[in-house]
Amino acid sequence: MRPYYVPILLLLSAGLALPAWAAEPVAPFKIAPGLFRPDTDQLGLKLIPSERTLLYSATEEGHKFCHHANLVLFRDELYCMWSNGLVGEDAPGQRVLFCRSSDGREWTEPTVLTEHTAGGGYCVAGGFLVDGYRLIAFYTGTGTSNFHPDTALLARTTADGHSWSEPRRITEGFFIDGPWRLPGGRLLLAGEQVGGRRETGRMRLLTTAQKDGLGGWEESGIQVQHLDTFGYTEPCPYFRPDGTPVLPFRNYSGYLYGSTSRDGGRTWTDPVQTNFPDSLARASAGNLPDGTAYIISNSSPKRLDRSLLTIALSADGVTFDRAWLVRGEPTEQRFSGKDKIKGWQYPHALLWKDELYIAYSINKEDVGVTRIALQYLNVSN
Repeated sequence: MRPYYVPILLLLSAGLALPAWAAEPVAPFKIAPGLFRPDTDQLGLKLIPSERTLLYSATEEGHKFCHHANLVLFRDELYCMWSNGLVGEDAPGQRVLFCRSSDGREWTEPTVLTEHTAGGGYCVAGGFLVDGYRLIAFYTGTGTSNFHPDTALLARTTADGHSWSEPRRITEGFFIDGPWRLPGGRLLLAGEQVGGRRETGRMRLLTTAQKDGLGGWEESGIQVQHLDTFGYTEPCPYFRPDGTPVLPFRNYSGYLYGSTSRDGGRTWTDPVQTNFPDSLARASAGNLPDGTAYIISNSSPKRLDRSLLTIALSADGVTFDRAWLVRGEPTEQRFSGKDKIKGWQYPHALLWKDELYIAYSINKEDVGVTRIALQYLNVSN
């Protein structure tokens, strides 16, 4: 990122051409100087007080891969789902599990949500949505690979958390998060393009006015200038005080990219690189009760370094100027497998009863939840 200095005015007054960087749009968010200090232990961050619960621990006899955790609150119970594979990531035999809790401390034993194998593929946890009396659970059913043309989002519904409907196909694409409600009432669905669409695009963004998210999806407009900068983009929005949605994007640069929308998610600005470090991993963004924006991520510019899980806060949704360490203890993987790495990974957060709940995978083989009292984030509800 380069600041816009006064000398630009001198170039203009002299009739000289502006350098290419001067025409770049302003990034939609940034970190304050010195927020993360990569030359210090644990980025120079203090560990925030919290309580932790382990939801799933891989064993020699059972499935040894866990990832893509997602939380939701339904009928005053917390639900958590995640992808659960035999050994490695995104391979035949991968299913989706879920469990629930009435107090956020004690959780039920995991239950199978789906073992979708149509087309010889596997399934990936895709998040939840609550529509009145119904809980909708989404998952991605793949072809023979994540970006196969047949890869699509599916959904099952329940009124009681026990009996589930038959799967229903929603739209093509690869998704690991459920829909979010935008100001104004529309839903936003954000994931990845698949098949031939990846020749001209990366992130797949859609909106619908249908409150249950089971139909009516319309593709949003977004342009990507350099496709080779992006692989998985894994968008997750937060909102500025004026309601503007902001989408951070994973990419290969070592720093999050960002985009905003001014028309209810129907179109988005071209993604712009920020100075917010990212290790090439999923981040979880959202807002605290007072509107403060948060980004929970592996905030290291070193690729695939997921040893530190952090939370950063911004009062205006533009400058993130406070941060803490959520998890940073060393981890050791017990079972090797395809694409498995060490660390605290792929967070997903939810507010409930004066606490911020953060679910994540550990070494891509266990699933944990951290609870942070809002008082430690200096906010009130």
